[in-house]
Amino acid sequence: MAVDILSIPAVSAEPERLFSGAKITITDRRNRLGSDVIEALECLKSWCGIRDFQGDEI
Repeated sequence: MAVDILSIPAVSAEPERLFSGAKITITDRRNRLGSDVIEALECLKSWCGIRDFQGDEI
């Protein structure tokens, strides 16, 4: 029984990374972005493998 419980992999890393990335995306200048836009940005960052996208280069 212990092997069954202890062998379950931790899956908290990806959600933690997602919330951390969203915190970087939502700044004082971008605090009025809609949830659909934020979701799309986070999906694009995840799919493209972008870790530290700030968006200030545009």
